[in-house]
Amino acid sequence: MNENQSTASPKPNLAGYSPKTYLKLIIFSAFGIFAFFINFQLPSYQLSIFGWEFGTVSANSNMLVSHLINFIRAALWTGNFKAMPAIIWLFGVYCLVDMFILRFDRSWRSSKVAAAFSVMKTFGFVFLTFTVAEYYFGFAPGFLSWYFTGVDLTGDISIAFFVMDRLLIMIFIAIPVSAAFLPFLTDYGLVDLVGVLVRRFMRPVFKLPGRAAVIAVSSLLASFVVGHIGSSREYKSGRMTKREGIVVGTSFTSASIGFMIVLAMNADIMHIWNVYLWSTFAILLIVTLISIRLYPLRKISDEYCEGVTPIPESVYTKHIMGYAAKEALDTASNSENLGKSFAKIMKDCAGVLGIGATGTTFFAGVGITLHVFTPLIEWVGFIFWPLMSISLSGAEAVAASAGVILSLIDIILPTLPLLAGEWTLRMRYIMAVIPITSIVFLAAWVPCIMATELPVKFSQLLVIWLVRMVLSIIIVSLFALILFPAGAV
Repeated sequence: MNENQSTASPKPNLAGYSPKTYLKLIIFSAFGIFAFFINFQLPSYQLSIFGWEFGTVSANSNMLVSHLINFIRAALWTGNFKAMPAIIWLFGVYCLVDMFILRFDRSWRSSKVAAAFSVMKTFGFVFLTFTVAEYYFGFAPGFLSWYFTGVDLTGDISIAFFVMDRLLIMIFIAIPVSAAFLPFLTDYGLVDLVGVLVRRFMRPVFKLPGRAAVIAVSSLLASFVVGHIGSSREYKSGRMTKREGIVVGTSFTSASIGFMIVLAMNADIMHIWNVYLWSTFAILLIVTLISIRLYPLRKISDEYCEGVTPIPESVYTKHIMGYAAKEALDTASNSENLGKSFAKIMKDCAGVLGIGATGTTFFAGVGITLHVFTPLIEWVGFIFWPLMSISLSGAEAVAASAGVILSLIDIILPTLPLLAGEWTLRMRYIMAVIPITSIVFLAAWVPCIMATELPVKFSQLLVIWLVRMVLSIIIVSLFALILFPAGAV
């Protein structure tokens, strides 16, 4: 049986599952949907324990995950208890231990690219250490005075503090909080149910097996790390071909909802969160639909991993909803308890955050420095100016073109221009969408996929970024023109 072969199966029996299994599927999945997709209003409040003020949270209407992010930010950063820089530094220490002790060969000897990224992350840790030392103890070496002096682009605050306050702290709160609620979406059958329902069109539309949808959704909900690891495992086990594994690993494993929240907050578009979320997913799928039919993805061979037996996937032709429910119930029935699921996902988060602490510090620092002190980013960005002019004009088109180049360095950097000055809603929306739909960025995404068993080259990743970026600009511009006409921006 091959991937395209259908299976005519009898009607599935759903009577053998316990009431507990049904309740887990329904209640946990519903709570996951509520946590990520349903907005509700909370009034302003002040965190205070025994007279110690931890911070104030402004009144806002957001989803549960976003409310918790605001709560933790107030508790650990904006009030008197400023623990976040120290926490981030400890994750940087973990990254260094991983590179130099736990996985030395993978970090330094697996490839020249991996070694180069390890060098960059090491420099990132050095800059992170100086940032933390300057913040807590007022110590900063003289030769880095430019790094600790306020600049106009960042609102007259230093590059070091900007990277810490606007990027690292938001990332380090948003990702683990989002991940903590992900088991409700991924571990109790909801994703599996969706996966069965989309199998019928995944092959003709995206040239992928239906199981790719499960990995794609899990990646978008959890982390690109999930997508990279999942597609690599599918390829190594014979469940996907080389082309299928690389397509899933490079075209569906975008940054997670946690990163989207950071981008939306930086762009000040949380009030249109659902519009931003669902339109971004739609644009990502459209870009993927086109890019998989272009170079280099269309040239990758459809061969299975050497030495493994192919394991094809069945495509149901009848009782599709019944089989979707059955696979969802199977997952709910075999699911681990919440404690174990939470521990596993937090372990995965630790690796991502370790890379984020060092990689984001390095790439964000370099990107901002180049953008502030040289015209290089703006010059290179002019390549994309004609495309940006589809929906933007004047200074916004120029700033957005520079943001395109910054997105290759780190996913959060394109929202930098939005944090100083006044920008239209259309501009803010575009800058929050493009980093997600273009997918590839150097700070953490590239080192992660290069560390897997997927046979993809660094040069291929750069071409994939360019193809996806051109398509993203065109498509998101059309969306922005429709969603935010001239009178609404």
